[in-house]
Amino acid sequence: MNNETILTFDKVSMHFGGVKAIDDLSFEVHRNEIVGIIGPNGAGKTTVFNVLSGVYIPTAGDVIFKGNKINRLPAHTIINSGIARTFQNIRLFGKLSVLDNVRTACFGKTKYGILDIFVNSSKKRAEEDQIKKEALALLDAVGLAGKANVLASSLPYGDQRRLEIARALACKPEILLLDEPAAGMNPNEIDELNRMIVSIKEKFDLTILLVEHQMRLVMGICERILVMNFGKSLAIGTPSEIRNHKEVLEAYLGKGRK
Repeated sequence: MNNETILTFDKVSMHFGGVKAIDDLSFEVHRNEIVGIIGPNGAGKTTVFNVLSGVYIPTAGDVIFKGNKINRLPAHTIINSGIARTFQNIRLFGKLSVLDNVRTACFGKTKYGILDIFVNSSKKRAEEDQIKKEALALLDAVGLAGKANVLASSLPYGDQRRLEIARALACKPEILLLDEPAAGMNPNEIDELNRMIVSIKEKFDLTILLVEHQMRLVMGICERILVMNFGKSLAIGTPSEIRNHKEVLEAYLGKGRK
């Protein structure tokens, strides 16, 4: 495992009135590892992603990405700096094609201007041809190359999850945040997702943070697992360490938050 720290949560808290969704949470993520974040419902897992992606400004503490504090940066700046995410509830453009859903994530980085659009300049055409080529390559990476022209809304549920991952990859992240990517999938689909996540991690040189309830996926691909409960870190370690951790077992058996 690479020991270079790419991301640090340093005593981060996120309070909503009297509710402490995250409470003095600290952990580090190393470059190119897959880290799972698990815990009972209401433990604060998705709030961690919302802080990381700029949806929330933390109440206290610092989020440090590649040596720079990012906890007060707007979401679009965080995306451009190298952190992209998927969402617990799928957020696709249902009336656009699969290909166009991925292309939309690329247009924020185009270099042509308004005049190029009006005159359909060679610069604009060249950039859009390159965007299409890159989008098709991303669809191939997630197993959707043959469905590029299909409407996103007509995809099966599992393929919609894959499409959302492809769209996040179009932002060219160094860290990819996957929020419950296996939700609603059957065991065979989870196994396929397992292989795909490992494949894209290697292909795109990614660091991956994964919030997930499906232990079949978490235990299968994560190198380390952070267990949260009541907004705090309950434990962090390898899958085998977490599997046999007494306090983790108690939290999942009902002594933690429901």
